[in-house]
Amino acid sequence: MRLTDYHKKNFMQETGELFVRHLALAVLLLAVPVAAQAADITVFSPGIANGPLKTLAGNWMADTGNKVTITGGNVGRIRTAVNGDTPGDIVLAPAADLRDLSAKLKPGSERKVGRIIFGVVVKAGGAHPDISSPEKFVAFTKAAGTLAYANPAVGSLSGAMVEEMLKRPEFEGVMPLPIKGMIGDAIVRGDAQFGGGAISEELMAQGAEVVGPFPDSLGLHIDIAGAVLNVAAAPKEAEAFLAYITAPKALAVWKAGGIVQP
Repeated sequence: MRLTDYHKKNFMQETGELFVRHLALAVLLLAVPVAAQAADITVFSPGIANGPLKTLAGNWMADTGNKVTITGGNVGRIRTAVNGDTPGDIVLAPAADLRDLSAKLKPGSERKVGRIIFGVVVKAGGAHPDISSPEKFVAFTKAAGTLAYANPAVGSLSGAMVEEMLKRPEFEGVMPLPIKGMIGDAIVRGDAQFGGGAISEELMAQGAEVVGPFPDSLGLHIDIAGAVLNVAAAPKEAEAFLAYITAPKALAVWKAGGIVQP
């Protein structure tokens, strides 16, 4: 069909208007920022640090929309996972372990987290003996006759440290009692009356009470640090999270969970 001048004019006008509308839409779409995809980072962390770590992770996830998955178990399992290049983004571990794992870490990413102190734990409502001095602490263990702790045979560093302490001459006659699982939970189960280990873990056990810390002179503590792994799938977000949990405003959360600044 032949177009008249009138039809040609209308066709050109409608085509031009359609082009302008499409162009305007394209410009508008380009002006709208594309939402960043939320990251999912995995943190290898020993159970003795997980109480305050979970609190901080929850706050960070709420602030950023990113997801944090905390996994690992005891220190031995953390070491195995990192050495085996198990997929993950961050590792928290005793400072000495991080030095041994340096080849697996992003250079310059290590940050100090805090010091895990040790204490005596009982079931809620149980006796709270005086352990405020080295002499009173030794007297307590001798009167109790035994002290329970997490089994070093399954990789518990805190348990291994308590076991070594009980080998000192002043604790002669005190029966060592390695038990399964985390010490706070074991005491609540009734596996023993008194347990010794990381206060940060003891505070996580519902139905348990911390009697008090070991005397400083016994030298039982674990310095925890963190670093980004070479195999990190989300290194930028991992560095941001590690900076968040080691910032000054995070110190109160760590302290409430039994991890202090040395």
